[in-house]
Amino acid sequence: MRIKLNEKGKGSYEFLTVVVVCLGLSAIVLAIAIRNSEEEKFQVFRYNAKTVGINAINYNNVTVEDTIYLYEMIDKNLVTNIKNNFTGDEFCDPYASKVEFVNDNKLVTLKCGNYLIYQQEITDKEYSIYRVSNWTFDKLEGNNVDTNKVYALILGDKNVFGSYYEEDLFLKLVSSKYGKKYDSLKNIKKDFTVKSKTVYRKRKLVD
Repeated sequence: MRIKLNEKGKGSYEFLTVVVVCLGLSAIVLAIAIRNSEEEKFQVFRYNAKTVGINAINYNNVTVEDTIYLYEMIDKNLVTNIKNNFTGDEFCDPYASKVEFVNDNKLVTLKCGNYLIYQQEITDKEYSIYRVSNWTFDKLEGNNVDTNKVYALILGDKNVFGSYYEEDLFLKLVSSKYGKKYDSLKNIKKDFTVKSKTVYRKRKLVD
């Protein structure tokens, strides 16, 4: 059946077509804006990681540490708390973020919410960005699973720090709390009870 439109019907049809086209263009523009906003967040994230790395190198020239954590740099007023420009926590994690000095390599890790730059050579032009799940004691199966051995200081039935930490960080926290330099788990175990567990998380490359 063929329908013949009068002028009024034709105008309504043309208006509807314009509306549909505008909605389509708006959706495209919005998608581009969201993508650009995400890219800007990634670039800021990379810039912050680079800044942490450079400041850690300067600090390491004085302290000669194997690992320098973000919380130490904040305490020394070398950097301020780094704003998490993704959704989630207000600031980047000062205990999961660090710079490691391994032979001639200088590796920066920065964790902000569920986004992570992981052991990236500071001098690299581009830093890979991952999205990670929270650490869990429950074993995870499949690909892209990170594992880590973590430790807790136990007095009686109490976990002194209320959590578990990787070895380098654990040594620093115990040393700081008790005013004694502990350079190994073996030395800590002479004075305290240490409990260890394995934790797991998923890590996926996003940019």
